[in-house]
Amino acid sequence: MVRVSNFLVGFLNLLSFILGLAAIAMSLYFFLSSGDTKCQKFLVTPLLVIGMFLTVVSLMGFVGSSCRVNFLLVIYLIVVFFMILGILAFTVFLFMVTNARVAGVFDKTKTMDYSNWLQNHFVNGNKWNDIKNCLKDSHLCSRIGSHGSVAEFYKKNLTPIQDSCCNPPKECGFEYKNATLWTAPKKGPAVADSDCKTWSNEHQTLCYDCNSCKRGFLSNIKKEWRNLMIFNLCVLLLMICTYTFGCCAKRNNRRDSKFSGYYSNY
Repeated sequence: MVRVSNFLVGFLNLLSFILGLAAIAMSLYFFLSSGDTKCQKFLVTPLLVIGMFLTVVSLMGFVGSSCRVNFLLVIYLIVVFFMILGILAFTVFLFMVTNARVAGVFDKTKTMDYSNWLQNHFVNGNKWNDIKNCLKDSHLCSRIGSHGSVAEFYKKNLTPIQDSCCNPPKECGFEYKNATLWTAPKKGPAVADSDCKTWSNEHQTLCYDCNSCKRGFLSNIKKEWRNLMIFNLCVLLLMICTYTFGCCAKRNNRRDSKFSGYYSNY
């Protein structure tokens, strides 16, 4: 009779195998998809690594539990144990770098209240030039559309990146002409903000050099990394359950092998 623990290990490994394939498919989507996701390939590597590990390890655990190959099951449990530690460490890292004191609602007028790690690795120095050029090449702002009234424009569901990189800050008091054409007030900007002077109607400039554009990009990273953190927590819970039942299955396999050896002597 197939023991319950062996069945559960096989079932959980089937789930983790499907989850691994989903992670690989998602990483390929981020890598191949068009648009501003090309500038955000920082999700590709972690998703691909997690997905490949899940698929390979799941197959190992499925064979070890279903076919009662104890040696393979022992190797599987060792790998799963270190996977649990690695995913836990990575999840803690994601939590730390995405939980600086940030307002609950994105506001591009606030100061850059993101972790130093995110700022140093994405928007500080020459690193921002690469991202900025990538955003330009992706035609981020041209996808908004350039026609319609100001009321229609503000009804559009703009992403934080589009709202921050393609438009001047609202506080500057610029007058809307179309999606990428704004005129400055005759008396000058309404507030003394450097972004008001940085804005240009030139399509290759717009507000790509604005601090608000950098905040919009960081806001999008924070959102996607938090989604990755939730995915990691689901994988972690699945791995812990699988490891627990795997230990029981290993004990069952050893016990069955002893009984089979005992009865073979008669």
